[in-house]
Amino acid sequence: MPDSNIEIDLSSNNYIVSSGTELIQREAFQALQRQIRKDLDQAARTLQDSNQYPGANAYVCYPHGSGLTYFIDGTRGAGKSTFLSFTYEHLDKCQKEGTERDAVSVKPLLYLDPSRIESSEIVLLHILKQLKRLMENCSQRGQEWGKQQETFRDLFKQMAGGLHLFVSKTDSLKDLDAELFLDYGLDRAADSQHLRHLLHQTIDLVCKAHNTRALLVAIDDADTKFAHAIEVLECIRKYLDTPQLVVLVTGDMEMYSLLVQNHFQQDFASNDKGFSPDRKTQQTRMVAHLEEQYLLKLFPIQRRLQLKTLYTLTKRKPKDSTQGASNGTSLFMVKKPGEKIAKPLLEAIDAIATAGLRLCDHLDLDLFREHVLKLPVRSVLQLLSSYYQLSNGGNASEREAAAEALRATALSSLYRHDIDVESIAEGDLHAVINAAFDLCQSDGEPDTAIYLRPQSRDATLRNAYVSLAADVARLCENDPAKAITYMVSMAGSSNILNLATLRVTPKPGARGAGDASDENPLQRRVKQYLSVGRKDNALNWSLHATAALMGASTSVGMQLRQGIVGVRISSKGDAVTFDSQLANALKLLEPKHFYPAIAFSQSAVKKPAHTLRYLSIFNTLGLISNLLELDASDFGGARKQIFKQLNKMISVQTVSLPNWDDMAPREDGAELEGEDSEDDEDIHSEPLTSLVNQITGWLTMCQRLKLHFHPSAMLMGKIWNRLYFSLDNISAAMRGVDKNNERCSKTMELFAWALINACLVEEVDYHYRAGKHVGATLNRYNPKTAGAVVIKKFQPPAGSNSEDSLNITAVMAPLTFMIASCPLLLGLIKSDTKSRQFIDSLNDKLTEFRGNHAISNHALCSAKVWSCVGQTTVSE
Repeated sequence: MPDSNIEIDLSSNNYIVSSGTELIQREAFQALQRQIRKDLDQAARTLQDSNQYPGANAYVCYPHGSGLTYFIDGTRGAGKSTFLSFTYEHLDKCQKEGTERDAVSVKPLLYLDPSRIESSEIVLLHILKQLKRLMENCSQRGQEWGKQQETFRDLFKQMAGGLHLFVSKTDSLKDLDAELFLDYGLDRAADSQHLRHLLHQTIDLVCKAHNTRALLVAIDDADTKFAHAIEVLECIRKYLDTPQLVVLVTGDMEMYSLLVQNHFQQDFASNDKGFSPDRKTQQTRMVAHLEEQYLLKLFPIQRRLQLKTLYTLTKRKPKDSTQGASNGTSLFMVKKPGEKIAKPLLEAIDAIATAGLRLCDHLDLDLFREHVLKLPVRSVLQLLSSYYQLSNGGNASEREAAAEALRATALSSLYRHDIDVESIAEGDLHAVINAAFDLCQSDGEPDTAIYLRPQSRDATLRNAYVSLAADVARLCENDPAKAITYMVSMAGSSNILNLATLRVTPKPGARGAGDASDENPLQRRVKQYLSVGRKDNALNWSLHATAALMGASTSVGMQLRQGIVGVRISSKGDAVTFDSQLANALKLLEPKHFYPAIAFSQSAVKKPAHTLRYLSIFNTLGLISNLLELDASDFGGARKQIFKQLNKMISVQTVSLPNWDDMAPREDGAELEGEDSEDDEDIHSEPLTSLVNQITGWLTMCQRLKLHFHPSAMLMGKIWNRLYFSLDNISAAMRGVDKNNERCSKTMELFAWALINACLVEEVDYHYRAGKHVGATLNRYNPKTAGAVVIKKFQPPAGSNSEDSLNITAVMAPLTFMIASCPLLLGLIKSDTKSRQFIDSLNDKLTEFRGNHAISNHALCSAKVWSCVGQTTVSE
């Protein structure tokens, strides 16, 4: 058989091909051919060496167990039926451009699927029927044809008595007298003794009539119908053990093992009454031994064939399609429905990963490709066929087609994990968030499970991850607000649950965190408090996450950690309050200055006796997400909504205490003194109006940037992890800073730089774009004490040898530029020479997107306001 490319036509019925050059399991077919030829030659040599039984009775030279039974092993969907059907039709034929040695001298006798016959039918009768058909339809009728026909009919009559054994019991003889019972019983015993010999004589006669070395019987998936499975195996063992009959059996060896074991256990079941535990252990061991030896005798190891997955088959093939012709190796090609030109299989799978899941990193592509190729062959081909039919028909985008095809492929896995598939299919992002959150807890890896990579130990989790990752890409396409909501609600909530689990000691008798069968009480409470799976926005999550992160933290002392700063709102103990400093800062505002952005990062947590105030970068991120949801094309409506959102934050949103705090042990110093909020000052309308105008122009610019935003679950998970750990490091560093060193403003500024940096670094590596920059690098360091390291990344490279040699663009990192140019984030950064240069860099890089809008230097926080607010006392 020539070693050419293997082409799979996805439009063909069940992908069953008509020629050996197109058979997916070509290597397995060739190996089976070689083994059958070898075994037939060995049987012929055995016959020649034993010349004491010449002539028509040569069959008696083959002892019991001399049959040629081949087992084709594979899991469900591995392509066993296709392979068996092809082998049955082509084993005796020379392949295209092949030689006579390619063919095997066998004659197809019977293709049997036991699952399609009735339970009352006798399997051996189907074989006898086909033997009769072959004999009657023989075209090679020589001089001895008449004698052969007569011998054949005589053999059939002699076999009739033995066949009664399959339908009759000794009970049918109970009404006969003793003498008749003995005579009839002896006849039947003789029939049973000679049935195998007569059958082998018949097979030998048919082989000679057709001038072939053996007849071929194919039995497909007998293990799918338990009633017939053992009967088929016993028929092969007792009657079909002749080398003149090649028997091909398909199935899953694990399933056959269970069937045989159950068969022997039933034999023991009625006789194990009164057995001691030791005897029952012995019985179990012997049943396992019987099962193993039975299968080894029936299906010898050298005659077992394992159908390989496409991953194994393609691993030996070159990935570059141009190598196929030069080195003589085969490539797997797929032909889309309705197209004449085929494309490499690996390229087709990569198209789903890039266009559907928006993966771009080569490691993620390799992981996805490996996952798909290790699926059953049927699943892989149906996945590709479904994807192309949906995307080429124009009824769905590539993202929608990939999501629908992967969802259908993983449907059983999704249902097994109780995932709301219908809501996800209808576009419910919060159903995706809820499902991803629950699966990540089942996986037990808090840091990497959020990427939804197919690398879990559990195969059902891998399938579900890939399906959900496709839905994330589909639902968040061109929609940064949804992407941020997904990131914080899923990845952020998972992080908070992990922190709370470390802090909360499980009570005796309570379900532990490792129990995956149901939500443990803590997991349920975290989901309820953070609205995981509930239709809510990123800002609501941020308000509650601020309280949750502070409450879930295991450390005590200064309320400065993980992107959050606790500020004083009571002047007790000579404390400098945030409200008083904000009021003083408003008096320092100069014309054209914007309202201090730090005011929109506030939120409060209500305790039984008092209220705590926090500044949180997550509140700023949540507010940005809410603003990105607005329709900038409706100018008047957008302005009203911006005013509404800002007014809500200025009034300080208050949330309740996390509802799992009662599960945590009390820690010394964890309780703060009571604080009473001061009355709010009147809002200065002019600075607020200027800020609204700037935000409106920013939203208009973002409308164009959104068209280049193609997120993946991997990207959003990476951004969250970098942001979270960067914020944690900054918080730890700032806790050691002199309290009089403008700590409040400095900390929030560093948090802002950390957010910009996290988006930038991960978007450069994991955001999908058509043209990748090759050879360029980006400094991946995070800001810790200053924003200079981030500012430098936005500046054009000074030279080819520069460490920051990558010239980033807005198309390359659209989410980064949307967030970095937002006045609410820029307003946390002190206005100085370097930060103003940063504004200039943003304006230069956003030229093609900003239209008439220019980012104003006044969006930065003036040095006076920054210093004034920075004097606020951080709570302890």
